[in-house]
Amino acid sequence: MKALIIFSHPRQGSFSHALLDRVTKTLEKKGYHVNVRDLYKMNFNPILEGSDTIHIEAGNFVRDHAQFPEDVKIEQQLMLESDLYIYIFPIWWNGMPAIMKGYIDRVFQHGFAYSFEDKDAFDRFKGKRALFLTPTGQPQVIDGKENPLSRAIRTVTSDWLFNGNSVELIDHVFYGRVPYLSREELEGYLQDAERLIETI
Repeated sequence: MKALIIFSHPRQGSFSHALLDRVTKTLEKKGYHVNVRDLYKMNFNPILEGSDTIHIEAGNFVRDHAQFPEDVKIEQQLMLESDLYIYIFPIWWNGMPAIMKGYIDRVFQHGFAYSFEDKDAFDRFKGKRALFLTPTGQPQVIDGKENPLSRAIRTVTSDWLFNGNSVELIDHVFYGRVPYLSREELEGYLQDAERLIETI
């Protein structure tokens, strides 16, 4: 089994990096071949050029470039080869870091991750699953209820990302109040992530 981890955080000592390390080691113990795509280390180009965007001409979806850029093809091929996708990134300004959003913009293109014209994009992802792990500074429980921002963030990240194909979303887990917690409390989060990976 192959796991593809898409990771986004620029600071090496971050909790997100600790989460990445724990998840990677747990997957490897389970026998997964793990491929980590650290977008900052890769210096991934997040800018979607106009020539790579889709637009409508004579009622059809087209793009100026017939082929995807080479760096995008690499990421798309890794997705096709993998069974499990794990996305690890912090929540900044109630959304993804810009480099992660740029990855989505460029890699999850029409004709690959979704299509308005044929069902190939849906079929090519059958049997694949995805998990989101997102640290945040916000509390996840307010007055005994889930923070309403969490539902909104899920809607515009994990819920919509795979609505044009057949990837099964396992879960989207938020780890709240990260900057304000002790090392012991953060270790509890890491153990939670480890247990979750062990159940996959």
